[in-house]
Amino acid sequence: MMIGEVRRTMRVHELAQPGQPLWVAVSGGLDSMVLLHVLRALGHPCHVAHVDHGLRGSESDEDREFVVAQCAALRIPCEVRRVDVIGRARITGESTQMAARALRLGWFRELAAAGPDRVALAHHVDDALESFFLGLMRGLGAGGWSGIRPQSEAFIRPFIGVDRAAILAYAQAHRIPWREDVSNADGTYLRNRVRHELLPLFEQWRPGTRHNLSRNMRLFAELDHLAREAGDTAMKEITIDADGVTRIPFRTILNGAPLIVLHRLLRDKGFHPDRLEDILAAIRDQHTGTRFPADGVEALVDREELVIMPRASRPGPWRFEHVDDVHPDAPLRITAAAFEEVDPAMGPLTAWLDAERIAWPLDLRPWRPGDRMRPDGLGGSKLISDILIDAKVPGDRKDRVLVLADAERILWLCGHRIAEGAKATAAGSRVLRLDLLGA
Repeated sequence: MMIGEVRRTMRVHELAQPGQPLWVAVSGGLDSMVLLHVLRALGHPCHVAHVDHGLRGSESDEDREFVVAQCAALRIPCEVRRVDVIGRARITGESTQMAARALRLGWFRELAAAGPDRVALAHHVDDALESFFLGLMRGLGAGGWSGIRPQSEAFIRPFIGVDRAAILAYAQAHRIPWREDVSNADGTYLRNRVRHELLPLFEQWRPGTRHNLSRNMRLFAELDHLAREAGDTAMKEITIDADGVTRIPFRTILNGAPLIVLHRLLRDKGFHPDRLEDILAAIRDQHTGTRFPADGVEALVDREELVIMPRASRPGPWRFEHVDDVHPDAPLRITAAAFEEVDPAMGPLTAWLDAERIAWPLDLRPWRPGDRMRPDGLGGSKLISDILIDAKVPGDRKDRVLVLADAERILWLCGHRIAEGAKATAAGSRVLRLDLLGA
């Protein structure tokens, strides 16, 4: 029965071809020793990989010697790697378990790269259930519902369809030796408490719950597949500007399963799951302008789209003492010109100002909340923020808009409006040409 279930799992999930050589991660414990036996019974040439984490003193040494001796008796190639778990945890700040896992999987990837190209791990149904409940407590996120996958990268899990009881029965029936890891009973590890306290309690409350949970896990895996498809569809509707700004239409997010789509789009950008719900609420409540910072990026709820942009410092300020005071790093060039050179066709990035109406020095800086100017032709003053709104400037670009001001007023909302009385006219004896760069 065990052999048949593993064979079916290998075939359905295409974990390996019949007779394909495999690495088998063997700790010396029950699960991995049975996995080695089953894979050999199925006709797979096996190469054993054993990691000595060095965490349990003489017991770690005895585990290593046990695995090496078993492989020698069975004439199975065996590789052993000693890793410095404590050293890594001290450097990275990871827990001991996470550091051990990272070092272990890192070595397994090296082995797979050299060949054979797949590494069999002994995760089974009970491991998947434990991981699922740990995920529920920590926050699953998108993709967590499927639990432990039958295959990821070079790693395959032939036991993902069998439980611990079946593995124990097989070991006893075939007299397979193994070593007990006393840390598996240590209640300081949350996984052990889920294994020894939570799951048995479910079974006590309602017999058969473990079986039902296993069935639900298979259902969750299919639901997760559908969620990924929804996320992939959403990914096709986003646009990425040349400057790395991502724009996601609200309809893409709100059509169907919005939290799942947000998880798919933002899960690798450092947004906490709670922030995703806040982002969704801001979109639904039309809180335009709301910003949500994350690691190196920022999400902005704009008028009709969610904008994900790099968190960059605001430019400037720069001061120009006179017309020849050139700042190589400033995005503005100022040159003296004659009125005859004025050419409105140059576009909004070039302004022609009356030099007689400017009080030096000039400051080029980002606009600030509360800034006002008197745009030419308006007949009154107006907030810079309102001018940008009227011009429908996307929210992610507003912060990059600059103003040029003298000691008395804002002369130019760069790229948008010139102040009343500042524009060059035929009556002006001297003209300044301003060219905004890199806009």
